[in-house]
Amino acid sequence: SSVLFGTTGSISSRTRPGWLGLRLGLSAERHCSEMLSVAIIGAGGIGRIRANSIRESKTALVSRIVDVDRKRAEELAEALHARSCTDWREAVSDPKIDCVVVSTPTKFHAEIVKGALEGGKHVLCEKPLARNVQEARAVADAAQRTGRVLKTGFNYREMAHVRKAQELLRAGAIGAPHFLRCRYGHGGRPQYEDHWCTDSDMSGGGVLQEQGIHILDLTRILLGEPVRVMAQMRRYFWPFRGTEDNCFCALETATDQVAQIHVSWTQWKNILEIEVFGHDGYLRLEGRDGHYGPQRLTFGKRNATHGKPEEQVFTFDGAESSWNLEWQTFTAMVLNGANRRSAALQGLEAQKIVEAAYRSAAEQRWIATSLGEASNDHYANAI
Repeated sequence: SSVLFGTTGSISSRTRPGWLGLRLGLSAERHCSEMLSVAIIGAGGIGRIRANSIRESKTALVSRIVDVDRKRAEELAEALHARSCTDWREAVSDPKIDCVVVSTPTKFHAEIVKGALEGGKHVLCEKPLARNVQEARAVADAAQRTGRVLKTGFNYREMAHVRKAQELLRAGAIGAPHFLRCRYGHGGRPQYEDHWCTDSDMSGGGVLQEQGIHILDLTRILLGEPVRVMAQMRRYFWPFRGTEDNCFCALETATDQVAQIHVSWTQWKNILEIEVFGHDGYLRLEGRDGHYGPQRLTFGKRNATHGKPEEQVFTFDGAESSWNLEWQTFTAMVLNGANRRSAALQGLEAQKIVEAAYRSAAEQRWIATSLGEASNDHYANAI
């Protein structure tokens, strides 16, 4: 299969012509009552999900769709009453565009994001931010230099059970957190070895880089900042060219908290389960959407007599809303200027942990997570 700027996928052709056809010529700094004009670069599955979230918002509209597959760009643009093109440079140089969503294969992220930031655009880039720390640092530096918003697409932060877990942690419901355990994975799909995300040159890694990076990001907000990592990479089933289909890793924080994480593309029945245990109780997050099942959070309280703990179960009905909430978070940063620096660093910090894990697997030892300008060369020896 050919490698394009988007992945395959579909989206409803529903439109909201009441505002989708508005013509905007506004700068990126604006009052909340005005609409942001957005270009989506990469019209595959994720780009289409992002388009849907933008369409449902009250803060922005999609004005331009970009994809190297002209037909795909035109189809999505027609559904959104937007213009289309095949060259991302045309979109980032358009003075009427305020924000850019980058949903291309990871190989192209750094160049496009840097170009968009230097063109004065605010950028929401799908995870991972880049293939390696060097590329991620370059775009984070560009965000700081230009003063534009750069946010990595970590929509799992906005899932309902994750937000509830954070609320309980902030309230001290389980006391001081001690450790985190996670199992996360799926079983791939037919011809998965031909998908761009399983090609290390296109993606920067395998299941850890493509899927596990979500869990590494959640570990930072649910447990603490990892300072070192020990990891093992394995390829058990899929005939990938040099990428792992399983990653097993342990992370430690500066205060001796431990995270134990297994991410897999040979998990034949989809699973997402994260547990956080503390001095006074525990949290268990289960599900995501679709084949992962509905989101659920179990809050258990340690019994003073060490008998069976009391549990409270939170269920979250309705449509999965993390994509919409993340778009709201991004536009709040654009419109209000809040948390811009921390947003730019989220993708870089997660990439540091990924790269440390690949280096650990290659060198068979604990590796500190602050890797500086380390390259992706460690990946070749990791599995």
